[in-house]
Amino acid sequence: MYVIDSRNILTPQNGLNIYRGRTENHILLTEIPGADPMDIGVKTDAPELLSKTLRTRRSKCMIVMGNLGDPYNSLDETYGLTRKCLKVIENQDFGVIISTRQERILRDIDVIAGIASKTKGVVEMTFPCMDEEKRKLIEGEETIPIADRLRIAGELKKAGITVVASISPIIPFVNDDQDELLDMIRHLSNIGIDRIDMSDMRMVIKKSLRDFFYNEFKNRFPSEYASFIHEHEAGGELYPRDKEELQNVIYGFCQDKGIMYDSKQITSWKRQYVNRTVGEQMSLF
Repeated sequence: MYVIDSRNILTPQNGLNIYRGRTENHILLTEIPGADPMDIGVKTDAPELLSKTLRTRRSKCMIVMGNLGDPYNSLDETYGLTRKCLKVIENQDFGVIISTRQERILRDIDVIAGIASKTKGVVEMTFPCMDEEKRKLIEGEETIPIADRLRIAGELKKAGITVVASISPIIPFVNDDQDELLDMIRHLSNIGIDRIDMSDMRMVIKKSLRDFFYNEFKNRFPSEYASFIHEHEAGGELYPRDKEELQNVIYGFCQDKGIMYDSKQITSWKRQYVNRTVGEQMSLF
C-alpha cells in the first residue's frame, strides 16, 4: 500500500478513484499508467479534495467511483474514505455511480439512498455466471458469491437505489453458454433488475494487457483455453460462441421483460444527471 499525493481528485470524465490498484485476483488486469497494478494506492485526503472541487463546480454531474479500484475493498475498513466521499457528494447534491463486488456497500446504503432521493444513485455490480467455482476462477475469491450479490441488489433496490447488472467478462468456452447466461438474467429479472449491460457481447483486451489475460486464461481454464485457441487467435477482441443466436435469445428475453440491455444506451443513462426536485439535465462531462 502507498499514499497517492494528488492535486486533482476527479478525472476529466468525473471519475473518483480513492483506491487505485488490483484489489482482487481477477482474470482481467486494470491498466494504471505510472503505477504497479499489484500495489494499492490510497488517496487519504480524498474527502477534503473532493469537497473543495465540488464546491467550485458550476453545474452538477454524476461522479463515477470504482474504475481503477473497488471503493469497498478491505482497506476501506481502515480508512473509511468511501463513506466520507459519499457524504460530500450527498451534501453537494451530485449524483453517483459506484462499481463494486463487495458487501461492504450495505454499510453506506443510507447515504446512497439519500443521494438517490435528490439526484441519482446507481450501483453497478458484475454477475459473470451462476457457477461459484467458475466465478472464483474468473474474479478471485476476494469477491462475494453471486447469491449474495442478488440479495444485496434486492436490498439496494428496496432503498430506492438503481442497480445496473454487468454480465462480464463473457469469455468463450468459459461462461458463454446460452442456457447458463439466460438463467443468470432470469435471476436478475426476478428481483426487478431492469438494466443489464452485456457490453454488446464484445470483450476488448488492450494490447498491453493481452499477455496477462491469456496466461491467466490458460492457467485457470486449461481445457477451455485449449478449445478456444484451437479455433481462434489470441487477439484483442473476443466474442461468445454462436454470438448471433445468443443475442437473439438474450435480447429477445430482455425486450419481453422491459429490460434495458444496449450498452451505449445504459452508459448514456448512467451519465445523465437528474435533479429530482427541479427537473433534469444531461451532463456527460
